[in-house]
Amino acid sequence: MSQPRSGPTAALRIFAADLHARREATGLTREAAAEALGVHPDTVRRLEQAVTAPRKVTVQQLLRLYGTPDADTGTVLASLQEALRPGWWHPYRDILPDHLAGVIDLESAASLIRCYAPGVVPELLQTPDYARALLTLHHPRASDAEIERRVQLLAERRRHSTGRSEPARLWALIEEAVLARRIGSPEVMRGQIEHLGRCALHPGPVTVQVVRTASGPHPLLLSGPFDVIRFDHAMMADRLVVRGLHSDVGTVTADRAAVRAYLAALDTTASLAASPTSPLPKELP
Repeated sequence: MSQPRSGPTAALRIFAADLHARREATGLTREAAAEALGVHPDTVRRLEQAVTAPRKVTVQQLLRLYGTPDADTGTVLASLQEALRPGWWHPYRDILPDHLAGVIDLESAASLIRCYAPGVVPELLQTPDYARALLTLHHPRASDAEIERRVQLLAERRRHSTGRSEPARLWALIEEAVLARRIGSPEVMRGQIEHLGRCALHPGPVTVQVVRTASGPHPLLLSGPFDVIRFDHAMMADRLVVRGLHSDVGTVTADRAAVRAYLAALDTTASLAASPTSPLPKELP
């Protein structure tokens, strides 16, 4: 009845949530829907939670069961085709752990990305040279060709998030120490700081705030790097992405209490940080 996938995309999650909402609107339980289809209730649960992707015939059966008008059915089936399409990052799967693939998918569907950077410049704000220096540090055994593919992947992430026709807004809080920590050569660091300065001084989808050391303690001091990702679609809850040293250590959660706690800390810290239009320090490390 369904096809396993390496991981659900945001489009598939939205599609699954729509199926769930249509069933609930009819008052049918999962057990009743499953009985009508002749499947186990767990099959309906897995479809509604985007654990597995439904086949077209399954969706048609569900839509008939839920009394969906014929005019609506075509739109739903078209959205199914979009949900089943591999993500743009699929050609990079050989260098992309499942966790990061999930994060990239969320970035690509986001309307707002808020991030905190205590150690290095956030990935979506890194220049190619800065990213190359960090990637070489993180993957010391990788060939030059692999490093370049990773740099290219990062460029594609920017293009599909903040660089698309309706860009996601990126609001970054960066510790002042990040700007004083040299990554790569002085020229590389100069280029990175100049890039951040342009983002800070020119209106656009990117907002950069520097958390000055002199501003004292703030709620995020005990936190590592993280993102809170928001979507325009009502059926997609905010996601919290907490990053670790290894890709498998990072976590993605939609837990409301956790998201609220991190958002509150972001808001408080942003109120203590320098204005988004403040010039960045010109001193190079």
